[in-house]
Amino acid sequence: MENLLPLVEAVTRVTGLRPHLSSVIRWGSRGSKGVHLQTKVVGGRRYTTTDWVLEFVENVNQVKNGDPTPMATPKQQDSAAKKSAKKLAERLSR
Repeated sequence: MENLLPLVEAVTRVTGLRPHLSSVIRWGSRGSKGVHLQTKVVGGRRYTTTDWVLEFVENVNQVKNGDPTPMATPKQQDSAAKKSAKKLAERLSR
């Protein structure tokens, strides 16, 4: 299981900077440069891990530097997997 931390605490541990809570919430909801910070809601509060923050920072920097777009987010991967499974099930049922 992941070591979930409050949003600002996780970012502070990785970067050494203390961003405003609204910034970190925005990174999780709308993203930055097309990259989203992965988060989980537990008991009505949003949490993340230091690994997810590090991945987010690396992916944002890749986009800023003009490198290819980073991998899809876990939600995007999950959605694509569900669509593929649905198409396969339709083809098999014919």
